[in-house]
Amino acid sequence: MGTPAQVLPRITEMIALSDVVKASDEDIAWLHPDEPVEDVMRRWIASGPALVVVTRGPWGAYALLAGNRDMLHVDQLTVEVGDTVGAGDSFMAGLVSGLLDAGFLGSRYAARRLRAAQWSDVQPSLHRAVITSALTVSRAGAYAPTMDEVRAVRAQDPSLR
Repeated sequence: MGTPAQVLPRITEMIALSDVVKASDEDIAWLHPDEPVEDVMRRWIASGPALVVVTRGPWGAYALLAGNRDMLHVDQLTVEVGDTVGAGDSFMAGLVSGLLDAGFLGSRYAARRLRAAQWSDVQPSLHRAVITSALTVSRAGAYAPTMDEVRAVRAQDPSLR
C-alpha cells in the first residue's frame, strides 16, 4: 500500500464517496497516529458516509450515524478465542448482510433510508456483525458462520435482536 501519507488522500476520497465505512482501530492508528479514534470517526462522517463503524477487538465497536450526534458503543460477545483470522471480514459480512436485509443498502433509495436511520434501525445489523465476528474467532482457522448459527446466538440473548 505504501506509507500512510501516500495512501491517505485516496482513502479519504473513497470514504467521502461511501455510504458505509468500517475500519479497525489499528487501521486508524496506522493512518492517523496519535489522533483519537472518535475524532477520526467524526471527521469521516462529516465527509459523507451515512454510517461509520470502527472495530476495537476485545472492546467491541464504535458506530456513528450521520443524522445522530451520539456515538454508539457496541459491546463485544465474550467468547473463547480460537483464532482471530477473519474477525474483521466476518464483522463486515454480518454488518453488510444485516443492512441489506433491513433495506439500507443496494439502491439510492436504500442509501437515503440509511442516512435517515436511527440507532434502533441499525442496531440489529451491528449486533449481527458482532455475533458473526464472535462466532468466527471462536474457531481455529478462518471460519464463516451460517445464519442459523447467528440466529441461535440471538435466540439465547434477546438483547441482541
